[in-house]
Amino acid sequence: MTISQLEERIRDFINSGRKQSALLLDSSEWNKLCSSLDLIGDTELAILSYPSLCNTQDNGASYLIIYGILQTLLLQQDAAKNIGASLGIKVELPTDLEHIRIIRNSAAGHPGQQKENKLLKSCFITRISISPTNFDLTIVYSDDRDDEMIPVDIPNLIKIQKQYLGEVLKKVITELENQEMEHRNKHRGTELADLLPTTLNYHFGKVLEATYHSKRYNLGNSSLQLIKECIEKFKVELVKRGEWDACESINYHYKKVIYPMTELEQYFKCKKNSKLNDEDAYIFASFLHEQVKHIKKMSEEIDEEYESTP
Repeated sequence: MTISQLEERIRDFINSGRKQSALLLDSSEWNKLCSSLDLIGDTELAILSYPSLCNTQDNGASYLIIYGILQTLLLQQDAAKNIGASLGIKVELPTDLEHIRIIRNSAAGHPGQQKENKLLKSCFITRISISPTNFDLTIVYSDDRDDEMIPVDIPNLIKIQKQYLGEVLKKVITELENQEMEHRNKHRGTELADLLPTTLNYHFGKVLEATYHSKRYNLGNSSLQLIKECIEKFKVELVKRGEWDACESINYHYKKVIYPMTELEQYFKCKKNSKLNDEDAYIFASFLHEQVKHIKKMSEEIDEEYESTP
């Protein structure tokens, strides 16, 4: 997978309803996560454009390209670390990526003076060696050790970054997959669809019958209460899974259930005190039935998702 594909894979995870709902509880970390993912994509675009800039022989342009590409590599690494931190996943950069950071700091970060093992050092890009793709980095120490000359091959640094940064992002994805699989395994034993059994259709029939058959009126409330109990158990299970408020479509239909359920309860408790006549009650019960059907269908889709692998 390319860096861009890995970025999209992480986005798929964090934008899923339940995961996003949990992450949004900490807005600052969510913002950092989104910014860092954007930065992964933005820097990758810059890196992919780098070869098209390498035909220049102008020293000034070469310096600008070198400073820019080294800073871009650093930004991309920082973004990967921030993604892990925002998701609570420990990310350690491999030694090869740390080497790129050292080159950036020495050549384009703080070349004037740095401290290394309690010694001061200063760094110089040797102008005679410069091109958009290569340069020699001279390092001068404050003690009597010899100067160092380090050849820097930028296309090779980019190749190394792609390999090892990809491994870092894959580690993040693997951890997200493991977390999701652990969650699904924990709740696989309870099928949401089973909480809204097909026998509810029978009880809805009894409720509807009670609205137009006077001798069956007293039996309507018991069926209505059984329907209500099933719907409430369904919500409890969604809350346990962290899915409540995360699935907008279910929430939409669930809210549509509340009003007709309340009015039908009053109708069956005391028809004289109800706002509904028999025809109204029939319509409300029919509407309630349709909403529960929608919820049932979505619960089956969630069950299928829990049976699959992320």
